[in-house]
Amino acid sequence: MTETVAMSQDVGGAPLTQVAITALLIVAGVLILFVPAGDEGEVLVPLSEGHGLSAVDGVGAALLALGGTWLEVLVVRRLPYLALPPRALFALGPLAGLGIGLLIASVFSGFFWWWAIGATALGVAVLVLVPLTVRR
Repeated sequence: MTETVAMSQDVGGAPLTQVAITALLIVAGVLILFVPAGDEGEVLVPLSEGHGLSAVDGVGAALLALGGTWLEVLVVRRLPYLALPPRALFALGPLAGLGIGLLIASVFSGFFWWWAIGATALGVAVLVLVPLTVRR
């Protein structure tokens, strides 16, 4: 006989607990990245004019990457159970990808405010998918 196991138990804990942990990691990473440049120390890796990676930025980026990747894995693993129509998935996928792309491109481009457009696009996709992930 095979044993049926709920999807949330496959990766340890309930989806709500895991989403809360990923949210804490993401918020901590963003708050660390908001530390003023004068308080961060020396730039270890220059990225572009006005942008460089310090040790403090590295910690913030690591927390953000860990939380974001974990959240993405949670959403993708539960995607078949979300009962979203194909058009919604077709819209949300490119929207999230565009958001991440614009966030990364804003570091290397001369137009600083691309990050706001990217964060908005990514935020819309996250605000649709994460509550569905927790409920189902």
